Amino acid sequence: MFLDTAAMTPGHNRPHDAYPVRTVVRLTGLSADIIRAWERRYGVVAPIRGPRGARLYTAADVSHLRLLARVVDSGRAIGDVAGLSSAELEVLASSQQPNSDTPTAVPPSLAGPTAVVDQVLAAIERFDVVQVERLLSDSLVALSSGPFARSVVAPLLEEVGQRWSAGQLTVAEEHLLTGVLRNLLSALIRSRIGTAQPHVLLATPAGERHEFGLLLVSLLLLDSGLGLRYLGIDLPAADIVAAARRSRAAVVGLSLVDSGNRDQAVEQLKNIETALPQTTEIWLGGRDAAFAAQHLGPTRALVLGGLETTANELARLREAFAAGR
Repeated sequence: MFLDTAAMTPGHNRPHDAYPVRTVVRLTGLSADIIRAWERRYGVVAPIRGPRGARLYTAADVSHLRLLARVVDSGRAIGDVAGLSSAELEVLASSQQPNSDTPTAVPPSLAGPTAVVDQVLAAIERFDVVQVERLLSDSLVALSSGPFARSVVAPLLEEVGQRWSAGQLTVAEEHLLTGVLRNLLSALIRSRIGTAQPHVLLATPAGERHEFGLLLVSLLLLDSGLGLRYLGIDLPAADIVAAARRSRAAVVGLSLVDSGNRDQAVEQLKNIETALPQTTEIWLGGRDAAFAAQHLGPTRALVLGGLETTANELARLREAFAAGR
């Protein structure tokens, strides 16, 4: 027997109540990627196996997934509601849609940021560049760059980082995501070229080759109305200083992540701080930023603790510029 025998005993779903994933997609409005991601990460359903190993879902599974789709569409994070029973989900869904007996079939790209993150991760696993680009582009358009950075890119990068640490992500998969985000950012920068001042110059010093932090801050920065000069990664101190001077950057923002590059990073930072005008602010971000600041000695560099701190500093800079105009 290939079907779960419990599905054919009295009181359980009969064999003809087992639906293939393509039918579940149609009945729930969720994509196959989302369904599998929710299964794998949260265990929301446990499909049985058909004669050829295909996943088959019971009527109860379909009902549960439809409830989850309704609740997630209302703004709840899947991680917050995945452990709830169908009865608990029904209460939530009813309170949010009191006059509706029929769950809304929501396109997965519109089912909330958490769903988008799950879809992107599933597409990365398949190395589906086109799907990753489409999902992130649609989400960016729907949310604008600031909310997109906070609710999609930040949790996406956190999950990617965890998978990288666990050995579950390849270099090729990381490069796929970096490339797509970089292309999105480039398009945004081109669309917003203007005379906005002051502007922030972003880079990583020599030896620092991780780009995710720069991309994330760039998205926040573009939503702030300030100008952006994006230099990229692994640049000598002299090049960063020259670019900052020529562009008259108000701030030089540097990402520091690699603990194996600490000695070189600290030396590079000392050179940058010495060569930049005192009026140019220096912001440090990334998991190794605090270490670098401690080893710089007396410094004017500001360590940014996270996205909210960064957003607050951008608001301060914008307000200061507005007051001085």
